[in-house]
Amino acid sequence: MKRLSIILVCFATMAFTSCGIFGSASSSNTAAQTMGQTCGSAILGLYNSYKATGSVSLTYGNNLTNALALATCYTQIKANASNSSYRNAFATGLVMSSAGLITNQNSNAFINALLMCSGLANVSSSNSTQQNQQATTTATTTLFQAVNKK
Repeated sequence: MKRLSIILVCFATMAFTSCGIFGSASSSNTAAQTMGQTCGSAILGLYNSYKATGSVSLTYGNNLTNALALATCYTQIKANASNSSYRNAFATGLVMSSAGLITNQNSNAFINALLMCSGLANVSSSNSTQQNQQATTTATTTLFQAVNKK
């Protein structure tokens, strides 16, 4: 009976150790995936606003929050543009949180379009609404076109 207990403890220890190794390997891109989820949620919010009102007005608090989040995501993906592992994890997050707006098929096109939206680097909570509106309108036009291409 004592041997059985020792063997079970050894197996349990090995199981926890191996799970820890696999867990750390699979979570190495957690930050990229989280940033992708933030981006997917932001673009979905802006897209829904556009569909409902015909524009993306930053006078609405949610739209401003989403534009600022999109600007942060732009900065992060731009800094990691050549890192394929980061891009893949970012794309996974996009697909997870965009409620079907961004799919596995158009996620790469969306990321490439996002990388072209250099005006997002100028979106800031310290800017005037007009400055942010101009940068966001240009960016969302580009991004909406990327997700609507079939």
